[in-house]
Amino acid sequence: MNELLSDMDFYDDEYQQFQWDVHILIKGTLDASVRYLNTNTDTDLAEIKAALEKSHDDEYQQHLIDEHVDVLETNSRQERFLRNMALVALASRLTHALRNMSKSAESFSPRRRRYGKKNMSEFNRLWLEYTERFGIDFSANADRIEFVETMRVVRNQIVHEGAEANTFKFNDDVDWNEGVTAFLDCSFSEKYPDYVSGDNIGAEVSVSREQLNKAVEASITLVGWLAKELRTRELANIRKTSGVQ
Repeated sequence: MNELLSDMDFYDDEYQQFQWDVHILIKGTLDASVRYLNTNTDTDLAEIKAALEKSHDDEYQQHLIDEHVDVLETNSRQERFLRNMALVALASRLTHALRNMSKSAESFSPRRRRYGKKNMSEFNRLWLEYTERFGIDFSANADRIEFVETMRVVRNQIVHEGAEANTFKFNDDVDWNEGVTAFLDCSFSEKYPDYVSGDNIGAEVSVSREQLNKAVEASITLVGWLAKELRTRELANIRKTSGVQ
């Protein structure tokens, strides 16, 4: 059994699969979708331009100009949606990879309890589990995971708030007998302005392509590092249990 485990690197397999999924299923799908949108947009704009050149009616020309603006705005909004969804998918796939690798480590470090508290994020629970089960020091490698919290918060704003950057909320101590008073919560846009397009009630979460690419690169690096750390510990355990120095 030990010889079998020493020949099979489950962690590198997960790392390779993670890279494939991210580049093909997430970024590849995004690229294909954007190309499709841009092709349709170019077609629509060409038709509008041709109609403008033929028309001599002022009212109709204004209508066509409005259509031109609407096509561009629709394309921008749809591209923003696709980039946002790519970040959501990346965060989910990263969680899945980390959990898969921790399951593979059952052979040398069984999971004996639930790690963390219910109010902790899934990533903080994973960091705690990796620390307590495998002795991986995240405090000394904080730069490897610092991107995750931002990605998680942005993901949650997209998923739970419909990508609205500023949302109306009620005061916890509101007196319902005196009427309800709501306020515009701008905490997200104030803390993560680089992920926001627009302002006030119209502000929306907007993940740029550069931000997505950086998150992808950091995620791949993180999974690759943890895969090597877990494999090193697994081999050390195999040598120990086999009496090999």
